[in-house]
Parts: sequence; structure tokens; C-alpha cells
Amino acid sequence: MKRILSLTLTLVLLLGLCTGLAFADGTNVYVTIVDKSGNLVLVQEKTAVTDIDADGKITVNDALYCAHEAKFEGGAAAGYLSEVGDYGLSLKKLWGTDNGTGYGYYVNNAAAYSLADEVKDGSYIVAFIYTDTETWSDTFCYFDKNTVSGKAGDKIDLTLTSVGFDASYNTVLSPVAGASILVNGKAVDAKTDGDGKVSITLSDAGTYTISAKSDSIRLVAPACVATIAKAEQAPVDTPVDTPKTGDTMTIVLFALLAVGALAVIVIVAKRRKDS
Repeated sequence: MKRILSLTLTLVLLLGLCTGLAFADGTNVYVTIVDKSGNLVLVQEKTAVTDIDADGKITVNDALYCAHEAKFEGGAAAGYLSEVGDYGLSLKKLWGTDNGTGYGYYVNNAAAYSLADEVKDGSYIVAFIYTDTETWSDTFCYFDKNTVSGKAGDKIDLTLTSVGFDASYNTVLSPVAGASILVNGKAVDAKTDGDGKVSITLSDAGTYTISAKSDSIRLVAPACVATIAKAEQAPVDTPVDTPKTGDTMTIVLFALLAVGALAVIVIVAKRRKDS
């Protein structure tokens, strides 16, 4: 009995350990990558992330590696590189581009300190390559909603905010005014107001990537994914046929004939019985 109990406890512990490992390696994050031309090449790509560097945690580095392994032609070996340098773990290649130190990466719209920053299940990661490698003026920005859903014809309200830093490297958030809105890469007739707010309407069902560009700020392309369903059609009232006068008279005549026939049958039956 003791031996059975001991084996049972051992199996429970092993199962718990395996389950813990499965959870540790079962993190899903959403990866967006902006390439060297400022184009969105991955948009909130759901990525199953494993601890590829075996440091015991799921990090930005793991997420970007796994995203390249899954989506970049040739995998992570061709498109992604990170290495430990004087300032810790550094990004050396992103989406096939070796751009020196010209990279940025954000987790849930906040600047990450390092590629070694830990990420949790459901995190949103944005990594980009600087298009301005002289003054590094590329400005990260984001919509207040990562995703929206609705029906065709519904109004979608968004707010666009940029992330900057003051002289002490404290984060400064500012509304992005006058930015043109793009839907699946094409400009639509909508711009953000002075508070960074904008409203757009998508008239057809489908999945869309909403982004923005500015003539005055070098924006890192933001992304909001809109899932639009077909608009519900109003029910069509089916008119109820109202009997016409002629129809009513026909019904009355048939009723009278039926009553008369029934009366004749009763009378005949009675006579036969009396006789």
C-alpha cells in the first residue's frame, strides 16, 4: 500500500513538473514588426514562444526569435540575430536587416529596457528598424485600441498617441495631430484632430489593418486590427393578405352550402329511421 502511494505521489509530482514546463513554454504573444522601409511586415502575429535561450523565462528576445522562425523566409537564422555585448543582450539583425544599433522594441506600448525583459502571455510586442539612422527621429506611436470589432457601417473611434522622452529620459506621451489614416496601406479621408482622435467607418465586412502616417513626424507605423462583420439587415415586413369582398362572399356561400347539405343528410336519416 505504501509503495503504491509513493508511486502515485511521484507520478503527481512529475505530472506537475511537466505541466509547469508546458505552461512556461506555452506563452502566446502578438508580434508586430516594421521593416527598414517603414512598412508593417507582421501585424499582431500570434506567436507561440518558447525559452529558446534557456534562461528560465520568456523574454522579448525569445518572442522575436520565434516570430522570425515562423514567418521570415529562411527562419530566425536568416532574419534575426541578438548577442551579448557591453550593454547586455543587444539586437543585431531584425527582419533580415543589419542596421547597427538602429532598432527599437516596445512591450504593451512601453519602451523595453532590454531584449531580456520578460513578457507574459497575451503581451503585444512591436519591433522596428529606424529609417532615420542619422538623427534617430523615428517616433513610436500607438492607437488606444489594439483591436476593434463591429459591423459594416459602424463608426470606429481611435486615439493616436506618440511616445517621447524628456532630458531625464522620462516618458512623455503626446497626442498625434494631423496624421492621415491608412486602411490596409491605403489612405482614407480621415485625419486625427488636435487630441489625436479620429473616427472612421468601414463599409464592408472583413479584417483590416488601420495605421497612420504624418507629414510632420516620422512615425513608426502603428497598427490596430479591425474585424468587421456584415451589417444586420432589417427584417422585411411581409404583408398579410386581407380577404377581398368577393373572397369573403365565396367563403360564406361555401359555408351555407355545407350547412344545407348537413341538414339534408340529417333529415334523410331521420325519415329512414321513422319508416
